[in-house]
Amino acid sequence: MTSNKLNNILLILFVSFSSMLKAQTNPKKSLSLKEQHIVAIAASTAKGDLVMLKTELETGLDAGLTVNQIKEVIVHIYAYAGFPRSIRGLQTFMVVLDERKAKGITDPPGAEASSIDNSESKYARGRTILQQLTGAPEMGTKTGYAAFAPIIEVF
Repeated sequence: MTSNKLNNILLILFVSFSSMLKAQTNPKKSLSLKEQHIVAIAASTAKGDLVMLKTELETGLDAGLTVNQIKEVIVHIYAYAGFPRSIRGLQTFMVVLDERKAKGITDPPGAEASSIDNSESKYARGRTILQQLTGAPEMGTKTGYAAFAPIIEVF
């Protein structure tokens, strides 16, 4: 992966995360310590910098992130940086947890990701969310990238 492409991925992650926070909280509020660690863990995983990731995982856990919160962050990186980076991130996290356990540190697992309680298909839910995010209604005829490669909208 080129440095330019990686920088674009990291920028997308940061902007997406920042935009999500602004939409849900006071726009003048800065990121909390936990949120800063989420961004750092996501960036290190996406970059494939496993040495830095190990450090970020340690500091994220020390800052109060739970095991399940960090697992969710790393799992979702696959969509931005691919499965190899996500899997290597999970493997690195397993090593960190084993090392901490050997030192007598028990990290809280935290809540599992909640299930979706909605009878709509995941694609229908995705269309609804996309419309909310973009502010543009789904139109009948596809154009642009969606017409050229419609499978992208499945992902």
